[in-house]
Amino acid sequence: MRRISITGVLTGGVVDIVATNVAAIPIVGYVIATSGIGNLPKTQQTAAVMVAIKASVGLYLTLGVLGALCSVLGGYVAAVLARRAEVFNGALSAYLCVGFGLWTLLVGQGQLPTWLGILLLPLSPALGALGGYLRTEQVRRRAGAAATGAA
Repeated sequence: MRRISITGVLTGGVVDIVATNVAAIPIVGYVIATSGIGNLPKTQQTAAVMVAIKASVGLYLTLGVLGALCSVLGGYVAAVLARRAEVFNGALSAYLCVGFGLWTLLVGQGQLPTWLGILLLPLSPALGALGGYLRTEQVRRRAGAAATGAA
């Protein structure tokens, strides 16, 4: 239990979700501006935006890549705050992504086919672990450079 940084994991998870949503804003704005969705009643706009994004492979992949990068960022933040077991804490920072993924699968609200949603569930912790690994490498290189400079 001493390996887990509650602050790091909680903060990393929130950073992941918030960054993903902020990164999606320009894409959603673009879809609304170019598709006439803004003229629809507010209650229909969200569903129409999702349909438009799903219809464009480029937009859908862009959102996926942005989400993946934000998961790496969340893992990195968790590792920075943890200052121990960086890869492990980075992986744990995916708790919100995994939780939301499981919830959408259980209630049938997923945007992906069920088989793909299940297949992608382990991706979030793997991306968070990558963020933790990047932090580990950064610390290792700084320590190596400091040791070289001191010699």
